[in-house]
Amino acid sequence: MPTKHVQHTEVMIPFAQEVEKATQGRIKITVYPGGVLVKAPDHYDAAVTGIVDFGYVVHGYTPGKFPLTSVIELPFLFSSAVHGTRVFHELWKRFPEFAKEHSGVKVCWVWAGDTGQLFTTKKMVRSMEDLKGMKIRTHSLVLKSTLEILGAVPVTLPISELYEALQKGVIDGCITPWSAIYDFGLHEVVKYATVSNFYVPSFAMVMNINSFNRLSPEDQKVLDEMMGEKMGLKAATVYDKAAQLGIDVLKKKGATIYTLTKDEQERWKKAVRDVYSKWVSDMEKKNLPGKKVLEEAQKLATEYL
Repeated sequence: MPTKHVQHTEVMIPFAQEVEKATQGRIKITVYPGGVLVKAPDHYDAAVTGIVDFGYVVHGYTPGKFPLTSVIELPFLFSSAVHGTRVFHELWKRFPEFAKEHSGVKVCWVWAGDTGQLFTTKKMVRSMEDLKGMKIRTHSLVLKSTLEILGAVPVTLPISELYEALQKGVIDGCITPWSAIYDFGLHEVVKYATVSNFYVPSFAMVMNINSFNRLSPEDQKVLDEMMGEKMGLKAATVYDKAAQLGIDVLKKKGATIYTLTKDEQERWKKAVRDVYSKWVSDMEKKNLPGKKVLEEAQKLATEYL
């Protein structure tokens, strides 16, 4: 993430400062933004091997590595980052398979981002017909399947390459959270937004196990008390606040923001049912409880609205 990114300024830096203060300077955390140490898709493995002590994991950047966790990114499930995060934590408690997917590291906290919308550079999308054939950036297998069913041509790119791809016309648009508009300056290159709460991305902050084990029991306790679900909810709340920043800068730039009609929204939701059934089938083939997890996610999503 760049230095102006809200997770950097409002979560990572404050966390590092609070840890240093709570341990009376025994633990000092240096934050390296912008992929300085390792590229974004490599953060998890870098934390496993000890290249870094902490890694910021975007689950969708490593297709197939976190199959069950990808339930969080299924389309049209959540209305906000906090909404998705609350469900994420509850699923984590109920299904040990989530922790098994994150073996080899200490998981510090998990969370969801704010809702992803469709942003385009050349034309407004008001229907599936408008979307057909358009090259749209994606970052995960679930979102790739969603775009294909809706008639678009998915192009997989990390978010660090998104601005240039939009600017140069390599792609026609992207589905990404509102917050990314502000954090990555995308308001300078997108002209249209189609609002439908397509998905939320999922993340994890992970720590090298040996780095944790080298700490004194006292400092381990301090860290454990400072991490966990409360940090996940803080990170989610920060994303939801940043969503409004994205909306504001787009409006200021004069972009057109359009919300799908109720009937069109239902068309899109009906169309992506196959994404759900394919996801369950893929999970069951891996001997994972896909059907139970999806049913629980849908139930919790309704309860936590």
